[in-house]
Amino acid sequence: MKELENSHVFLTGGSRGLGLEICRTLLQSGNRVTTTARAMTSDLVELSHTHGRQLRFFPCDLSDQTQVDGLIENAELLTEVYDGFVSNAGVGTEGLVTLLPPQTIRHCMDVNLFAPILITQAILKGMLSHQKGGSLVLVASICAHHGQGGLSAYAAAKAGLCGFSKGVARDYGPRGIRCNVVLPGFLETDMTRSLDSNQRAKITQRTALKRTAQTSEIAQVIMHLLSPDASFTTGSEYVVDGGLTG
Repeated sequence: MKELENSHVFLTGGSRGLGLEICRTLLQSGNRVTTTARAMTSDLVELSHTHGRQLRFFPCDLSDQTQVDGLIENAELLTEVYDGFVSNAGVGTEGLVTLLPPQTIRHCMDVNLFAPILITQAILKGMLSHQKGGSLVLVASICAHHGQGGLSAYAAAKAGLCGFSKGVARDYGPRGIRCNVVLPGFLETDMTRSLDSNQRAKITQRTALKRTAQTSEIAQVIMHLLSPDASFTTGSEYVVDGGLTG
């Protein structure tokens, strides 16, 4: 096994949930992480105390173009030697599309699709300038292909990430840069823990494994795609949903 180590990875949304778990796993494996979120959480502060200079944090609201531009400059995405990128930050947008205000749809697209494309663009330019290759992993959702009631705008943004990833894989594969997508199913996070027992039972009974996923299980798939073990994997979509859509 060629585990990922001694690499520098840029991660969006590393303050909680899946992003925090990815951040923790990368650091524990001997990597450096630069991450962003709207604000630091106590868990991220604790990681910072434990790992010191191995972790850098930049506050950024991905729905704000000015802040995204500042992030690209301050995190030196165009010049820093980043070996990997994980686009994890996202926002759920619930509601029938006929009832969603245009600004809500725009916010969904900005955070889930437009900002990831702009950050990927900057990361790619940095990777190309250093001619080291690299690995990009975009976190989408099974909603991208299978849909879910009340999540049409969210599904559209995540489907856009899938198409974007395949194009990037084709364009930059000859330069040693890989790009893949992970599509998680139902995860154990702060958001999903708020569901009542009936809602949780309906979801888990639809999976082949009859349970929900731990964030660590998704993080390990992402670690694999970042690592040399996945050196011939690009333009792929990894569905990690416990057989929910299988």
